Amino acid sequence: MALSNFVYSSFLFSFVYSISIPPSILEEPDSDIIFDSRLNLQLACLAKGEPTPIYTWTKNGYLYETTEQNNRVTMANDSGMLTFVQPQSIDQGWYQCNATNIWGTAVSRRVHVRIAELGEFPIYDRAQVIQVRRGDSLRIPCKPPISVPDPDIYWTDNTNSDNQIGFRVASARMQQDYDGNLYLINVKDEDEEKQFTCNVFSGKSDVIRRGSVTKLKVIKTEPTERKPTKLWSSEANKVFLKGQKLSLKCLFDGLPMPDVIWRKDNGDLPEQRSNINREKQELIITDLQYEDAGVYECRGHNELGYDGFAINVQVDAAPYWLEKPKDIYLVEGETVDVICNAESKPASKNTQWLINGVPLQDINVPYNPRRRIVRNRMIIQNVTKFDTAVYQCNVSNIHGYVFANFFINIISEKPTIKRGPETFYQLVEGQNIILPCETIGAPSSKIYWNKRNRIITSARYSISKDGSLTIPAAVLSDSGVYVCNATNKFGFDTRNTTLTVKQKTRIQTRPSNQQVRRGYQAIFQCTATADPSLTYNIDWYKDGELLTYTGRFIKDITDQNTLKIVDVQFDDSGSYICRASTELDFDDASATLIVQDRPNRPKITKVICNGSTDQPFSIVQWRGTGDNNARILYYELQYNTTFQPNDWISIPIEQRKESFSEIKSPDGSIKLEPKTITFNTTHIPSSQNDLSASLSCWANYTFRVIAYNRIGASDASPISDPLCTTRTCRPKTNPEGVKSSTAQSALLLIEWESMPKIKWSSPNFWYEVGWREYALNTSSEPFSTEIIYPPKYQFAIPNTIMNMRYQYYVKAVNQQTEVSNSTDAIEPPVYNIAFAGDSAPTYVPRNFRVLQMLDSTTVQFAWDPPLSSDEIHIRGVLKAYQIEIFRLDNPVKSRLLISDILPNQTSSTVFNAPPNADVGAHIRIETERYLGPTSPVIQFPTREGRPEPVTNLRGVPYTSNGIFLLWDPPDETNGVIIGYQIDYKPIESIAAQPGADQPSILLRDDARRNYLLSGLKPNTKYRVQVRPRTSIGLSTSPAIIELTTNLTLAPSKPTFTVTQRGQTFFNVSFDPTIMTIPGSVYYVQYKENDQDDQTTTFKKSYTVSNDRTILVNSLEPGKTYTTILIAGDGIASETKSDPQMVSTRNKGKF
Repeated sequence: MALSNFVYSSFLFSFVYSISIPPSILEEPDSDIIFDSRLNLQLACLAKGEPTPIYTWTKNGYLYETTEQNNRVTMANDSGMLTFVQPQSIDQGWYQCNATNIWGTAVSRRVHVRIAELGEFPIYDRAQVIQVRRGDSLRIPCKPPISVPDPDIYWTDNTNSDNQIGFRVASARMQQDYDGNLYLINVKDEDEEKQFTCNVFSGKSDVIRRGSVTKLKVIKTEPTERKPTKLWSSEANKVFLKGQKLSLKCLFDGLPMPDVIWRKDNGDLPEQRSNINREKQELIITDLQYEDAGVYECRGHNELGYDGFAINVQVDAAPYWLEKPKDIYLVEGETVDVICNAESKPASKNTQWLINGVPLQDINVPYNPRRRIVRNRMIIQNVTKFDTAVYQCNVSNIHGYVFANFFINIISEKPTIKRGPETFYQLVEGQNIILPCETIGAPSSKIYWNKRNRIITSARYSISKDGSLTIPAAVLSDSGVYVCNATNKFGFDTRNTTLTVKQKTRIQTRPSNQQVRRGYQAIFQCTATADPSLTYNIDWYKDGELLTYTGRFIKDITDQNTLKIVDVQFDDSGSYICRASTELDFDDASATLIVQDRPNRPKITKVICNGSTDQPFSIVQWRGTGDNNARILYYELQYNTTFQPNDWISIPIEQRKESFSEIKSPDGSIKLEPKTITFNTTHIPSSQNDLSASLSCWANYTFRVIAYNRIGASDASPISDPLCTTRTCRPKTNPEGVKSSTAQSALLLIEWESMPKIKWSSPNFWYEVGWREYALNTSSEPFSTEIIYPPKYQFAIPNTIMNMRYQYYVKAVNQQTEVSNSTDAIEPPVYNIAFAGDSAPTYVPRNFRVLQMLDSTTVQFAWDPPLSSDEIHIRGVLKAYQIEIFRLDNPVKSRLLISDILPNQTSSTVFNAPPNADVGAHIRIETERYLGPTSPVIQFPTREGRPEPVTNLRGVPYTSNGIFLLWDPPDETNGVIIGYQIDYKPIESIAAQPGADQPSILLRDDARRNYLLSGLKPNTKYRVQVRPRTSIGLSTSPAIIELTTNLTLAPSKPTFTVTQRGQTFFNVSFDPTIMTIPGSVYYVQYKENDQDDQTTTFKKSYTVSNDRTILVNSLEPGKTYTTILIAGDGIASETKSDPQMVSTRNKGKF
């Protein structure tokens, strides 16, 4: 006969009053209870059943009467809990709780109740003294007193503890075995000072007992090194239980002290569950499994050898449930087959079965011929009402037992839905839902669900054992009325519910990450969509915490989707979440705010001052103190001196940069050759935190450092302290700006720039002026000299002769401290030539000519040098040449002057000549005070060159993914324009360069003045550059604009006009700039206007010309066409114009 049984959870039966239920144990004591006589003892026992069970207890197998315990023991009114007031030793024993009603008896596990106790150590009058040689091993025994439960044993050193607890003894050299004996692996002299005491602690009684003191007398002999030998170990054969902890320990004698290693024969130690203590003498494996059985070896080794010990580990198991028997409900006539399914090692020899707490073999249990026991199975055929009872099964072995109550209840009951679905449910798409339908009835109910009068059989739905319907990842079509049906042979029950699935709430516009300078404002925008029947709210969270819109955090009154943070501070940095929520769901989108500012002021950490040499220097070291979220780009090291304390000078450093030179080959091709450019800069790389700086003599220096990031400069660091002072030395340089002139009071006046004190190198400083007549072709006279003291910086040479040539110099001189002689500057003086009383020259350079044209703007000129006889016409010192070039058609506006050409040059290259023009040029000389007359103009043409940038570049955003560009030609084409190049890219950072991500757009139409950029991202800022091109190349610099594309919006309705018609074509013209939201793509739909054929489909024309005109061709003469202009955003949105009827011309008409 088929088995038809079912199991009910305990909470469900609390609602059932019409069905009688045998008792079930809900709460029972632990199997082993140790009590403290100072505290009350409670033994819990709670059961359920219908009718309510009655509780009794047995002690040591006999009925236990609480009334006979002198009011020390009471039982609770609402349960079977026993309470012992001030329990005594007579209360020890084996207890068991019984819960009984008319249908049977459930029994608890047997409980062993014991009193906690801890005995005393033997008392000795004096400490025990043990003699031991230095370096030997030693065992100090401990005989702990009787204790319930087993105590914790540990050793202490009580030397300096003032008769208190003492200090625990535990190290690799001092270890105790599992019996509590202490081992010293090798004794040291310091052990003689210790007082070793064995202690026991009972956690249950919270009591500590101390044994007698043991002292050592160390014999100071030289220790003998020895290889390891075993002192103590765990037994050679150990049995542990599955799931418990394995602990093995080995202690080895030896000198030097042995190191201990552990291994397992034919296997590895379990990596996740094994642990070797710090001293390596104990192996611990947790959650022991059968496969952990085997031989474990501990080995102690030192440099003299090793010793080992093998421990055979057997893993057994106390019985444990594979599947615990459950309560069973049956209808009369069915068959029950119960398995007491437990596992143990060694295996249990038999399973004990009981009924109402009494073994089935007991003579008081009536014989039942329908009941059959087969080892761990009990089978009852053709059950009747009299088989209703509480049954127990017990599985045991040498390590313990498991015990279970279960009842068999014979009932007949129609289905009743005790926990059905609610009347109405709402959820959003993608969520899971469980519709409950838990029933009671006998025999077990058959559960099925209906929707729209159809039984639900789709594999997408699942019905659990308790009848609940699970709908995973709901979709809109799951909405409807669901009906749960429960039926058996005695009747049926139903329950229905309405489920409504709403559209999911989704973030539409996500907030973007922000980098904002401190003190500025940050704006996060967020939009969402939700089911039309629901209202959503936008809330903002920072780092997981809901924001309150007070103070600097503002939720825009007019736009509830926008969060504005004003006067941003560093603490505002973090993750911000926009949450769009309805009563049913929410969606999140996050963005990061990084608050940036100028760097914190750096800190100078050290100044090394070497000022006692003629080449003084200092090494300054510093560190940054924070970049405030914007990477430090560079530092500047500055100094000041006591001469000018308010002037801070940045110290330059030499840097190198790799570059390329354009080398033009004979065939006209250009090759790039690498070159290294050396230059001076005050920008010290951010990776560098020190700098060696050369100093001047006779000065007091202080230093400071400034850090720079993309936001700006930090405040200067605190000024270095103390001063860096340098000694006196020779001047390094002579005065600059030395020149001569003619004044009313002097035919020859020598002047120079006054040298600042920082360059004097000594407090005793002056200038020396030297001069002499310097006629050509005559021997030189010795120099006359004159000393000039600061602050004077000029000297009139006496007794000069008009138009006489003179040679002169000015040099710096000082006298160092503690030195009697004066010293000149290290730099040699510069000898200059001057004429006394010079006047305007009449000399014109001869043979001024063009040597060669190097490119469209580079011309090389040459001329003849002056002869010695030309000196009378130069009338002074030839200081330089000047070349002037200009366009012949516009000489005034195009004039270009090249000056400061050195007087010893006879050629010069001009790099900025006007390209693609007829050019003129002339030359003249320059003396100290006058310009000479210009040479005759020479004329020559220049080649075509690169154009100037386009002018008036502008753009109009087209829908969400386009920009319409317009521009005017360059002011100077410098040749023939053959086309244009457009580069663009989104601006992701302030340093981003356009054109890196997108290929260049080449326009080969020289008349083109506009272009439509399409395929762009909506609501994104772009940098666009346009450059014109000649045959020589692109303009050297582009015209640049920055524009932001529109949000994703459909274009406005376009309009158009028909600008030209023929027999087979017509043109449609439009102007996107007059549209509120222009499109980025335009095309024409058209079809012949045939009233008899309503199914004719539209044809399309995409041919757009530069003047925004679309050609519609391949038409028939004399026909009328329905014409529509379509404006699209290039993604998905399109907007149609109003249709117009456009007719082609008839044949023969023009």
